[in-house]
Amino acid sequence: MTALPRWRGWLILIATLLLFSACSTGRPSHSVTGATATTGSVTVTTNLSTYTAGDAIGATVTNNSKSDFYTQNGKSGCTIIQLEKFDTASGKWTRLDGCNGASPTQILAIAESSSVPYTLAPTSSTDQNAWQSGTYRVSVAYSTQADGATSPQEAHSAAFTVSG
Repeated sequence: MTALPRWRGWLILIATLLLFSACSTGRPSHSVTGATATTGSVTVTTNLSTYTAGDAIGATVTNNSKSDFYTQNGKSGCTIIQLEKFDTASGKWTRLDGCNGASPTQILAIAESSSVPYTLAPTSSTDQNAWQSGTYRVSVAYSTQADGATSPQEAHSAAFTVSG
């Protein structure tokens, strides 16, 4: 007869611990959206799917079409590519590693049937020589218009991880 109340107590304790462990972070965690690479006229690929905090990130922008597209520099590393990190609290991609704005923005062509590599050196708000751990992707905004900004389209790489 005493075994039954003891089991109830254990079940209540386990349920309570599970409830608290599920809420322990204090902030919601969103699943990663936009983790699959886009397909189309312009694509972005990275040289690895996993990086360490000190690795440079290699990205290649490829124009798979027979038409030129236009873009603007001034993004990550003052190039045409934009490094983005997934924020699990908000469920959104955050732009990182912006250009310091020392040079005016230029309009550049993504030439037909071209493939251009870019390299981003590790840097973060907490360490100028290392990325923060997390989920990242690389994107490029491009347009058929010569200003590189009117009616932009976006291509992005598959998501990749950086581990400390």
